[in-house]
Amino acid sequence: MVTRIEKIEGGKIVQTAEPDKDGYYHCYPEGQTMAKYMTRCSNLDEAAEFLTTNKRGRIRMNPDWSLIVDNIHIDGKPRESL
Repeated sequence: MVTRIEKIEGGKIVQTAEPDKDGYYHCYPEGQTMAKYMTRCSNLDEAAEFLTTNKRGRIRMNPDWSLIVDNIHIDGKPRESL
C-alpha cells in the first residue's frame, strides 16, 4: 500500500500529491497537460501504478497544483527505481 507520492529535491520534500475535492489524483501521460488526457486515480496505489508504468507520466501536486514529472518519489524511493 502506497502512503505517499512526493517531489523530492536536494533531500527535501518540496511538493506532495494530493487528491482533488472529489478525492481523485490527476495523472497525465508523457507530454500531455490537457484534461481530456487525464487519468483519475482513486488512491495512491493507482497513481503509483500509473507513474511506474508511464515513466515520464505526470501527477498534480501541491502546493500550487502543479503538474510534476521529475524527481517523483513513491514512498521515499525514486520512481525510476521501481
